[in-house]
Amino acid sequence: MTEILLIRTGRTLTDSLNWLIYSPTEQEIIASGEIAAATQLGELAEKAQSREVIVLLPSDQVQLKTVELPTKWNRKLEQALPYMLEEEIACDVDELFIAIAEPTMVGDKHAINIAMADREWFEQWLVQFNEHNLEVFKILPDALLLPSSDEVNQLSVIELNKQWLCKLGDWHVAVVESDWLEGYLRALNNPDVIHYSPAVGFPDTVNLIAKTESYDLPLALFAKQLPTISFNLRQGMYQLKKKSAIWWGYWKKAAIAAGVALVCSIGVKSLELYKLNSQIEQTKTQVVSNYQRAFPDKKVRPQLIRSQIRSELALLDGGSTAGFLDLTSDLVSIFDEVKDFSPETLRYDQRRNELRIRARGKDFQSFGKVKAILEQRGLTVDQGSLNNDGDFVVGEIKLRGAA
Repeated sequence: MTEILLIRTGRTLTDSLNWLIYSPTEQEIIASGEIAAATQLGELAEKAQSREVIVLLPSDQVQLKTVELPTKWNRKLEQALPYMLEEEIACDVDELFIAIAEPTMVGDKHAINIAMADREWFEQWLVQFNEHNLEVFKILPDALLLPSSDEVNQLSVIELNKQWLCKLGDWHVAVVESDWLEGYLRALNNPDVIHYSPAVGFPDTVNLIAKTESYDLPLALFAKQLPTISFNLRQGMYQLKKKSAIWWGYWKKAAIAAGVALVCSIGVKSLELYKLNSQIEQTKTQVVSNYQRAFPDKKVRPQLIRSQIRSELALLDGGSTAGFLDLTSDLVSIFDEVKDFSPETLRYDQRRNELRIRARGKDFQSFGKVKAILEQRGLTVDQGSLNNDGDFVVGEIKLRGAA
């Protein structure tokens, strides 16, 4: 998974904002901090590059509600939902942004979980993030990311900015000032309190359950809970249109590494191909040169050199070339095995099936090595006299097959 930049807004644009960079893969905090107001969001633009930006809104600005339905949730009920809420809200329904969560059951009745926020307030935050080049992938109320309790009537809480964020069950959240804790807990029939930060200011009558092993920065705890929450306030007309850039950060390093490896591989293969082509051209040049020495009166056609050699040999001594070709096929491979050994002239005696090679070698050992290799292949080899010729040794080898 790609790294996450988590930003928790304030109630107003002038409130401070908390931020945290978290790595789900390593499960560790990379960086965290605070900015004074929304006007400084530009400071987070660089940190947002190649990271998934998730925004948390104060839970006292987003109301979660479970609405009972006359029948199973469907498209028609979605269109009628705003009118179903008119009698339960104090403002004009058109002023609200209503986000749809998961269908659920209340007893034996169908219901739908929803989240409501002031539309103008919600849009002003979207504008702020857009103006500071922050592409927000997901938006959630902060307290929704508190761990849910497996037990009924247990309240999960954590302190953030001198307020207590609270979650009861899966779809009830609140933000409570310390002075209001006693009244809030009484309204909930004094549930057990599971706290993820030191519990200060709670009534003595409350049963406190400390999760000391999970004490962490609030935003770090929220980041760890992200995989458990599929809900997203970015839906409907506010749905994020462009998502490809979010995942680019995850693949960027791998793509760059693959690109470098591909370029290096192409470079190596190109160099090898160049060397092979050079060797082929050198071999062609040697073949043409040897043909010109053997048949000085003939015009050389490099592209037809093999056919020319066969034609010339067919004219010699009645046209039998089998013996010559057998001997030369054994000889040709020698030039690859023994370096600095090359023929100067070739003479073939068809009656004796004998090939005489006058050759130039690096030293006396070169001729000895050639003789040994050919004899290992079952051929009869006679080595003539060897003479120094400057930096090379010149000599003659007679190579005979079956007569």
